Amino acid sequence: MNKKNNIIKKFKNLLIPTLIIVGIFIYFNKINSVTALVRKVNIENREVQKTVSASGIVVSDKQADLSFLASGVITKIYVSENEEVKKGQLLGSINSSIQNQTIQSYKDARDIRLRQKELFENEKKSNARLLGGNDSYDIKLREYEESLSQAEAAYQAQLSLLSNYYIYAPFDGTVVKLSQKEGETATPGVPVITVADLSDIIFEVVLDQEDFSTVKEGQEVEIDLDSYENHRFTGKVKSLSLYSDPVKGGFVVKNVFESNGKSIKVGMTGDAYMITDKTEGEVPSLLFNEISYNENGDPFVWILDSKKVKKESVELGLEGDLYSEIKSDLEGKTILVPATDDTKIEEGYVAKIIN
Repeated sequence: MNKKNNIIKKFKNLLIPTLIIVGIFIYFNKINSVTALVRKVNIENREVQKTVSASGIVVSDKQADLSFLASGVITKIYVSENEEVKKGQLLGSINSSIQNQTIQSYKDARDIRLRQKELFENEKKSNARLLGGNDSYDIKLREYEESLSQAEAAYQAQLSLLSNYYIYAPFDGTVVKLSQKEGETATPGVPVITVADLSDIIFEVVLDQEDFSTVKEGQEVEIDLDSYENHRFTGKVKSLSLYSDPVKGGFVVKNVFESNGKSIKVGMTGDAYMITDKTEGEVPSLLFNEISYNENGDPFVWILDSKKVKKESVELGLEGDLYSEIKSDLEGKTILVPATDDTKIEEGYVAKIIN
């Protein structure tokens, strides 16, 4: 009986480890047999670009919002919208009657000083005798001259203020906007007339400081205008603002571009892509979402290895907006990606390729 019990005990001791081993084998075999739906993707040669993009508007590089430097009722607007003007042309005026009266009073004061001086000089002999000699006469004459000079300066100062009541064209261009009409009251600094040189247009965007720091003058830029959906314009970054414009909400970047025979108008909107970095010619690349990263942030791709999925570490070059440069040699290897965003994929899964 004891012998039989010993045999049963030895059998149990052997059975339990065996069952554990079989269970482990079945478990891992089950994991390794899980099927993953995947797609094949190909490495393609492309020029990889990294850009800073922003929406913007076509404006004139030479544009001026003109305003009066004095307050008053607008008496005359001498131009209309879309009218071409020449540099120095009178565009508008406000009521300057009070200023004209002030100027006349200063002119009269200047003329009085002038007549006093002339009269004093015409009666030199008698004045010199009354003052006690030529030296005293010369001293008095200088007083008249200084008084006349001060009156002349005051008159010229008032005369110069008269220009504040008029608006003149600062350059050859076109009137693109009239913001106020005759009879309305003008205020210093408030635009009344906008003039632009429509032959000198640029595409203007506004960037935040993070993007602005990566942009430099002379960089290539590609521009998509909403008016021309299937056409991309090329150009360069012309200039960067030296400060953040509080009105526009960031740093202004001006881009010049070729019209390519298209009719480009001030006010057209679109998007600019300023190329901050790019590869020298076409290089092997994959879409950014065709590359995976492990917990340490190291890049890899999924490849097909004996019908199963396997990780393959890769070295990346330039990581652009859409594509990343692949420096590793993956020739002859089948690169896989999950069939959908919800597809779970692990190393060792059986690959079921759907394309």
